[in-house]
Amino acid sequence: MDLIDKKIICALDENCRKPISQLAHELRISRSIASYRIKNLEEKGIISKYICSISLGLLGYKTYKIYFKVQTSAENQEREFINFLVNNNHVIHCLKTEGSFDYSAVVAVKNVLELDNFISEIKTRFTNILKDYAITIVVYTKIYKLNKLLLKHKERSLKIDKYSGEENYQDIDEKDKKIIHILSQKSNISILEIAEKTNLSIDVVKYRLKKLTGTIINSFRAIFNLNKLGYYHYVLLLKMRQATKKDEENLLAWCASKENVLYSTKRIGYFDFEINAAITDINDLNDFLSEFKKKFPNIIDSYELIINSQLLKLNYVPF
Repeated sequence: MDLIDKKIICALDENCRKPISQLAHELRISRSIASYRIKNLEEKGIISKYICSISLGLLGYKTYKIYFKVQTSAENQEREFINFLVNNNHVIHCLKTEGSFDYSAVVAVKNVLELDNFISEIKTRFTNILKDYAITIVVYTKIYKLNKLLLKHKERSLKIDKYSGEENYQDIDEKDKKIIHILSQKSNISILEIAEKTNLSIDVVKYRLKKLTGTIINSFRAIFNLNKLGYYHYVLLLKMRQATKKDEENLLAWCASKENVLYSTKRIGYFDFEINAAITDINDLNDFLSEFKKKFPNIIDSYELIINSQLLKLNYVPF
């Protein structure tokens, strides 16, 4: 990849619904070059799909992240376990991981009873292969733009700064749900295509999409294959001692300053903090961990490390 490819990726990471003509103008390239480059990135598998993310709290959902450890020797049962996670509407994000855990899943539920039913079904159906699991609740998440990694831009690199909390719930009807369902897996399609797929008029789609954007829908972005960008996606799962607010601020400032930190999340539960980083090789990993441990020797009780090896599902729509 050259600099133009990297700039296109960063632009699509911020807003993949931006018209190609506008994107080309901002990057000072022709529209035909922009179209060709995007198509090339898609064909190479660097861009895997285009999604929209949803403010699920506004719709009455709470999200939990669950890490699973399984008996990987039971191949047929493991395949059934994967199919269960991928096809379950509550699961909005599912990854195959390597390391301390074998899978991770983000689950969206309306209440704790739904979460309990979900866990109970897994424990009942997969008792022979489920070795252990850990649940955490998100307090806040800080997601950084890819320009921090690819273009070394550290200023204004924060893309999403999301805090969990009580939300002012909003109602959406079936027409809104149709639009969201389509955009959830193909968020770069035109207004005309949305209208055709939903059997709604163009004016209705325009009006409703404008109303949804910035409230229920909080981003339109492309999903990229980090491996094909030359990186491995490592996740540092932290158990912290009684850290002060100042310690927490220092940890967040360090994450913001590191160009390869993709996002960081404070959690309640089995782990207290999660740092996601793009790592090139074992030497890069050793340097990253060494700097981290030297920087925060007094607030980290222990940590576990996993690699996100395969994206199995990403669909922010649980309905």
